Order: sequence, then C-alpha cells, then structure tokens
Amino acid sequence: MSTRLLQLIAFVLGVQFIMACEPNSTAKLEQELASIKQDMNQLRQDITKIGSQVKDIHTIAMSSQKPQHKTLPTQENIDADGRLPSIGTAGAEIAIIEFSDYQCPYCKRFIDQTFTKLKRKYIDTGKVRYLTRDFPLNFHPKAKGAAIAANCSLRQDAYWPMRDSLFNNMRQLGDELYQQTASELALDMTKFTECLTDESVLSKVEQDMAYGSQLGIRGTPSFVIGRVEDDRLISPRLVVGAQSFETFALLLDELLANDKK
Repeated sequence: MSTRLLQLIAFVLGVQFIMACEPNSTAKLEQELASIKQDMNQLRQDITKIGSQVKDIHTIAMSSQKPQHKTLPTQENIDADGRLPSIGTAGAEIAIIEFSDYQCPYCKRFIDQTFTKLKRKYIDTGKVRYLTRDFPLNFHPKAKGAAIAANCSLRQDAYWPMRDSLFNNMRQLGDELYQQTASELALDMTKFTECLTDESVLSKVEQDMAYGSQLGIRGTPSFVIGRVEDDRLISPRLVVGAQSFETFALLLDELLANDKK
C-alpha cells in the first residue's frame, strides 16, 4: 500500500475522531477534505488502469499456458470393461479419465468453469471420450458417501444428472440430498436405497482410489489424458488441478495433431 494512501486513511480516521470529539476550524477542514477528494479520484483512476493491465496479462497467460504434466506408462482397459461412467464416442481418438471428489471445491470449480467448454468442443464432437473415477479424500468426510450415491445412480442410467446435483449442492451432501435427487430423477427408490449400503459399490470406489494412488494421484481433480488404441491409453499424461479450458485445449489439440501424423 502506498505511503500517500496510508496518509489518506490515517487522516480520514483522524477527521472522524475530531468530528466526534474535538471540532476544528470548518474552513481548514473543508480544504483538507477537498484535497482528499482529489487524491481519491486519482487513486481510482490508477486502480482502474492497473485492473485493466492485470486482466490483459491474465488473458495472455491463459491463452498461452503450456500444461504441466507427468507422463505415465500405457494403461490397459481404460473403461474397466465398461463399468466406468463415460460420455462421448466410444471410438474417440483421445480419452480423459477424471479423478474427483464431490466435496472438493476445486473439482466444482473445474465443473463450473471448464467442463462444459470441454464437452462442447471435444466430447460432443466425437474427438474425446470422457470417463470418471472416484477419489474421495480422507479429510472430506462426506465425499465417499456422495461417490457411492453417484455410482448407485449409474446403475439406473442417471449418473450424470446425479453428478450435477452433487456438485451443485456440495454443502448439502448427505442422505437427504441423495434421496431427494434420486426421487426427482424418477429412480427406483427401493433399488437406490439398497444400493447405498451395497458393499460392492463401496469396493468399486475404493478400487478407484487404489488405482489413482498407484498412478501417483494425491489430490483432486486429477486427469489422465492420452491417445486411445485398442482400449489402451498410450503413454498418457497426468494433469493435476482445476486447469483452465485453454490449458486442456493446448494439450488436446497437440494430441489430436500428433494422432494425424
């Protein structure tokens, strides 16, 4: 903070104290207030200019950001024999496997800011197949239960709308939300409720966690991205964090370009 700004703040606080406890000459006070007003107007102009410059820098950085990643060994059976939730064309050239936690604010940030753009440009156009695995972190006490609810909805072909509801209502995660959402999605409530305590569903979530840990995943969201060949992910890249759409686009466009060579 600049010295002048500190002086202005100190003076304003001083004026408030004086006005409340020790009235001074009105003329002198008006002069000081006029000076403050002039300085504050200049300060506003400076802040506006700085804000514009920061926005320009951010735009340039995001449009040219090269994604940081770790290259992994080729992964077999990327969709776990069709058991994983997925969208996009089965024969897409590229696949993304997302590892997420329903109580993770960064996962929600990715969903809110990046996923829709990825879906529109790469998934809906048949270029990318998108799969998800669960990675509930141990310091998020409701994340594993939410993952189980999502997998139970998968059994009734309602995974993606359930996923949306869980992320949109992150602060309300719990059985009441799961039951309410399942009812709104017109699921068979008896089957859904029984599924929530099915050990095989819990086992699937834990298998996802073990697999992610084996890949070196420690946080969420994390993404394993690579070219698909015979249901294998060839030398996939591990990207960690709620990256921007521009970051994903750079990586995906590079993979797609290499695939055509």
